[in-house]
Amino acid sequence: MPKNMSEKIIQEKCGLVAVYSKEHGHQLNIAILAAVGVQHRGTHGAGTVLKTKRGLVQHIGKGLLREVFTKKVVKKIRQKSKWLIIHTRYGTHGGYLRENLQPCICKSPKGEKIVVAHNGQFIQMEKFLREIPKKIPKKVSDTYIFTELLAHAKGNTWNEKILNTLDKVTGAYALLIGVGDSLYAARDPHGVRPLSIGSLRSKRIIASETHAFDKIGAKVHRELKPGEVVKIGSSGVEVIRRGSKLAKHFCDFEWAYFSRPDSLLPPNGEGDRPNEWLSINHFREGCGEALAKEFPVKNATFVVGIPDSGLSMATGYASALGLRYRQAIVRDHFDPEGDQRLFMRDDQIKRIQKKVLGKLSLVPEPRIWKDAIVVIGDDSIVRGNVSAEVTKAIFLMGAREVHWIIGFPPVMKPCHLGVSIRSEEELIAARHKGRIAGITREIRATSVHYISNEGFIKARLRNLPFKTSENPQEIFLKNGGCGGCVTGNYPISKEGIYYKDKTE
Repeated sequence: MPKNMSEKIIQEKCGLVAVYSKEHGHQLNIAILAAVGVQHRGTHGAGTVLKTKRGLVQHIGKGLLREVFTKKVVKKIRQKSKWLIIHTRYGTHGGYLRENLQPCICKSPKGEKIVVAHNGQFIQMEKFLREIPKKIPKKVSDTYIFTELLAHAKGNTWNEKILNTLDKVTGAYALLIGVGDSLYAARDPHGVRPLSIGSLRSKRIIASETHAFDKIGAKVHRELKPGEVVKIGSSGVEVIRRGSKLAKHFCDFEWAYFSRPDSLLPPNGEGDRPNEWLSINHFREGCGEALAKEFPVKNATFVVGIPDSGLSMATGYASALGLRYRQAIVRDHFDPEGDQRLFMRDDQIKRIQKKVLGKLSLVPEPRIWKDAIVVIGDDSIVRGNVSAEVTKAIFLMGAREVHWIIGFPPVMKPCHLGVSIRSEEELIAARHKGRIAGITREIRATSVHYISNEGFIKARLRNLPFKTSENPQEIFLKNGGCGGCVTGNYPISKEGIYYKDKTE
């Protein structure tokens, strides 16, 4: 294992929820329940800011929502508010400095307080430090720098200041901004990170995923367009920037891994018809069907999915081939770390191997496993530590063969747009230069089969037209996605330059 694999991450992947009401009211309990719908997007910590008649009320802590917002805490901070923002955090750029905990709060030169919550990653924010006329602590996050930059922005109104600040920065972002009695929401020009808007009676709801709306019985109206900025105030929802002319390039790893199976996403980038959106569960089943065509293991005894995000893909595979599906691997939700996602626990890489079979249990019936040809479905193999331990355990149970089918193409490159992938050294596919035989040997499986780029994209597009490309490395970009971690071609470069298709 690479020496630096146990180092803490510096990128983040988070969940956002906001509630706005024309009248001050008790909204904290509704917001926390909605935030449970995006808890999986960030399990390291959570925070909230409420805009009350007396000012801002903030509470932030480490851990899951239930650990941060205990009954005692909720009773203490529950006040009538105009709006509130909740942020669930996965990792933190710069560590756990208070300045880096979200939502961030900064003051303008006039003493106005600005609140920002962010999912994604800004690029090269350090260059803006000289524009901020105050001393900034070392190792602060990109979100904190953005908040200070906004607090000191030029403009006659906050609409102007927000737009001027967004014109300066580049990166992948979904943003919630609170100023005074108004709430703003924004997405980056390529729409890499998700953000949708809806309503619950007279309240406006904004969230990273549609499952947050389902948790509280809210209606999803639409997805914010790439580059769009909206203001929610006493007069309703006002669009202050209609969106970008650039093509949408939504993160394809969201489809494969991060999003809940019961969340919905627009497959073609048109986000104003939620009834036509595709469920993540349906999409992942489609990936399984594609894998059944590409790599059929027809003599398999049974197929099993790794809980939870590998289940849909594995059932789709089994159904397409007429194979038996058996849930012979079970996730223990009551294990002390059962709520933690294995890929996301990268501050404890060295201990993952010991945790795998504490969180994932094999059904302990020898007759199921003895001489079995087992096909295991999972959403992705990123580092390889989990799959190696599972393979070993299944062989110890007496299996004859262990075949892996993977619903995301080999992850070869780091991500600088908000996913915790820092270097090629920690990626099993990159270490083996994409050679599947080497990956198979490392995890000691009988075979490993990744879905093809084309198969993955077609599963997302469903019946929509698939666009070919003269440059295979641009195939994700050509079809409205971001597969930079697969191809090395990103919609936004490390230097902050936005991708433009020559045919656009």
